[in-house]
Amino acid sequence: MNSCRHLSILELVPIAPSSISTQQLQQKLLERDFDISTRMLQRDLQSLYDQGCFGLEKDTRSKPYGWSINAQWRGGNAKVMSSEVAEHYLLLEQLLPQSVPSDVKQSVHIKAEHALKRFNGHVPDWLSILPKSSLKVNIDNQLVEQIEHVIKHKRAVSAELYRVLYDEAHWLKFAELSFYNIVDQGGVLMAQFMVGTLHDKCYQMPVYRIRNVHILQKTRREPSAEQLKSLRSAINKGMNQECIELIVKAPKHSAVNQGFIELGEMTDKQSNDEKNVLLTYQTIDTEQLTDELLKCAHWLEVIKPEKLRQRVISKLKAATSNYQ
Repeated sequence: MNSCRHLSILELVPIAPSSISTQQLQQKLLERDFDISTRMLQRDLQSLYDQGCFGLEKDTRSKPYGWSINAQWRGGNAKVMSSEVAEHYLLLEQLLPQSVPSDVKQSVHIKAEHALKRFNGHVPDWLSILPKSSLKVNIDNQLVEQIEHVIKHKRAVSAELYRVLYDEAHWLKFAELSFYNIVDQGGVLMAQFMVGTLHDKCYQMPVYRIRNVHILQKTRREPSAEQLKSLRSAINKGMNQECIELIVKAPKHSAVNQGFIELGEMTDKQSNDEKNVLLTYQTIDTEQLTDELLKCAHWLEVIKPEKLRQRVISKLKAATSNYQ
């Protein structure tokens, strides 16, 4: 999910009884430099509506549909925030990942400070006694039991996996998966598996991104020691959780500028000259990020942070020396 875009959508939707159409909202988003298709905006609105915790309402009595924020949920123009809304903001502040853009964090922090005043400075018991590390995504226990069952009995399955492709989320159907382990990683339950009958890599994915599991009448694939080692190496590479502000210079026609290669959560885009743009991201400093930047090094330049820029330069010098 693009948190910055979703926050802007919620800010632009008026409080009932006023409403706004998708086309009107699309134009207002364009004024905020969010150039998205009508279909993507419809998906965003439906997703926010389905989550049921933003007060978003849809008037389907006539077309185009009207969108509004329930006046009671927002508290209208009242100065006192409702306790329900206050709890939402306090919990949201705890759940925000490090990769969220700084302006979004600041906006949520301001709302959370207002929410804290609603409780006279005392966080509700159920929030104050719950350490952040123990906050988990709600998962389907029946699904977990089903995955544990196929692991125990070494059966292959078909299932749908939640994947983000080119900034759009999809549930993709996989005809054959081989689950072989479930692990708890940082408070999130992860399923480890292989895909199909020929693909050699092992993967892991949060259980809440898996659905519609159907057991097949065939034995699952067993990963080799080398394949398991490769997965552990990939997981360890991603364990570095340092959040950085990445600035790169790229050609305007490049895959990065067009959004086909994502380096993190984009927070700013500025024209550098007639041919190039400066793109700013909030992202996590990992070896995978360095590898991605090296793949693009013949046309993309890392501007900041200096530490990452020097790391790329060092690797490029080492590569150059091999070919002299």
